[in-house]
Amino acid sequence: MGNRSIGRLILIKNSIVLAEVFNNIDNYINTFDGTRFVGEIGTYVSIYELGRTLIAEVLSAESSQHASNAPLAKPNASRIISLRLIGEITNSEFFFGVSKMPLLYSEVHIVTNEELNVMLDVSNSEITVSDSNTRVSKFSLGKSVLFSEYDVKVDLDKFFGYHSAIFGNTGSGKSNSIARIIQDIFLKTNYSALGSRLIIIDSNGEYEKSFSEIAKKNNDIKCQFIKPLLDTDNFEVPIWLLSVDDWAILLNASEKTQIPVLRKTMEIVRIFYTDDDSSEKAKNHILASTITGILNSSESSPSKADKVSSLLSNFPTENIKLETKINGNTTLKDSINVSFGKMEDIAMVTSFLKQYINFSLMEEIKHDQLVHFSPNDFLTAMKFAILYEGSLNSQRVQEYTAPLVSRMQSLVESSFSKIFNITKFKNKESFFEELLDKSNITNIDISAMDDSMSEVLIRVLSKIILDYQKGHQQKADKPINLFIEEAHRYIKDNAVSHGTYDFDIFQRISKEGRKYGFLMCVSTQRPSDLSKTVVSQCSNFIVHRIQNPDDLNYISRMVPYIDRNTIDRLTYLQTGHALVFGSAIKIPMLTSFAEAIPNTDGNSAKISEKWYIKK
Repeated sequence: MGNRSIGRLILIKNSIVLAEVFNNIDNYINTFDGTRFVGEIGTYVSIYELGRTLIAEVLSAESSQHASNAPLAKPNASRIISLRLIGEITNSEFFFGVSKMPLLYSEVHIVTNEELNVMLDVSNSEITVSDSNTRVSKFSLGKSVLFSEYDVKVDLDKFFGYHSAIFGNTGSGKSNSIARIIQDIFLKTNYSALGSRLIIIDSNGEYEKSFSEIAKKNNDIKCQFIKPLLDTDNFEVPIWLLSVDDWAILLNASEKTQIPVLRKTMEIVRIFYTDDDSSEKAKNHILASTITGILNSSESSPSKADKVSSLLSNFPTENIKLETKINGNTTLKDSINVSFGKMEDIAMVTSFLKQYINFSLMEEIKHDQLVHFSPNDFLTAMKFAILYEGSLNSQRVQEYTAPLVSRMQSLVESSFSKIFNITKFKNKESFFEELLDKSNITNIDISAMDDSMSEVLIRVLSKIILDYQKGHQQKADKPINLFIEEAHRYIKDNAVSHGTYDFDIFQRISKEGRKYGFLMCVSTQRPSDLSKTVVSQCSNFIVHRIQNPDDLNYISRMVPYIDRNTIDRLTYLQTGHALVFGSAIKIPMLTSFAEAIPNTDGNSAKISEKWYIKK
């Protein structure tokens, strides 16, 4: 029996494996790797066989009484530990699962550090790229709780190259884990992470303190801190970058009739706010069609005159404007005048406009050029689009789209228009260069915004970043990692449906983002409120203490690599401890995260200091 041998297998039945600890073994043994506790829950043991080493996790330990037939003999107690076989080491490589069960009475040994290294594949944390430079390939999350002298390292590509999730009750250490991870990846000063682009959605305004020191310790790294809507911050998103999907998110367009209006609005702003002469015929067609529809409607003449006059004032063309003469000295302005409650020249006006109507123009003309417009321009174009759609389809379009106009009007009049505006940027490249390329860390503090406003900002910003990533010639050439704090507020389980769309940008990112180099890390205290689709696409998990039964059941259903015994263990984890598992680490490891230096502003209030003060 070697110095690591602690017992032997006494039961092998289906998935049940029991081992009896030798009577002469104490609660701990001293090994070359340090002191190891015997039968400690969550630790690993090894079972040696010819050509392979089986690895098992200790699930439980209990005492078993053995009665003796000898007269006056006392019962002997032995320790029985329950094991779960998790994999095997063959040719110095670890594989999940076992090819065959071990033999009865095989000896059980305390796992060695060498075996842990193979299991976690943590060798070669840095790869040599030249004579004097190395590149980080694995980084440390913290120390193993069960093997105190052992660093828990994860594969950099498999952690940051896939979606991940961080769960835990409030006060369990989630924010510290995020801060510490980001601080650690920028520690390397020679061959620094200059190509990294991290965006942190700081829901509670707690990360600036942690990240402000990174650039001081590593001069190669740049950080920027954005606080939308505050007087000291002029953060703006070009409103002309938004697609129909983005507008559907921004305006909560839920009716089927609202999506076509948004699409037509986009068409109108691109046609009427461009200097391209090739759009003149299309402008004439849209204007003539809309005015004709208004004039032939059942509305009152004063109402018709007001609408036509407003259109010609806001969207005149060289051929169709209030001053255009349509019959001698009679202008369009004169022709739409109302006399004694009637408009007398409707037939003459419609006859004049007929020459400009050509529906084939809308299919032939493409508007790929970038057109700049303001929120107020979009509102005006939306009203135009509603009149146009009503002239072609149904007069009830105006009724259906009234909430859409109301929401757009509110946006124009609110402080939100300070964010979504025409902006100083000439094109989308200059905007994304400012947002992403000038900094390695972009911390967006939305703590001063209300929930609905912050949700819209995050959803729209995520959407336009995904579209930007899709535009690169080489996929995933410039990866972006998006960290979302308090993710349950924005990535909800009840997907939002916009008209004929079943559109949720975070589900889209979770399914498509990886191939375009747009990766998410979602952090929440309520995992059961998160979108199931998003969680199912996460490959790595850091789970701190969780005590809510609904959240525990949700994790057990949604998360791979985790069983009921592991779930039960999550309820009593210490603050700063977390179970780490997923594709970036070979086996689940209970990890102690070191405190971020400097730490976040998310620490609990010190009540005794704040209450009891000197008078």
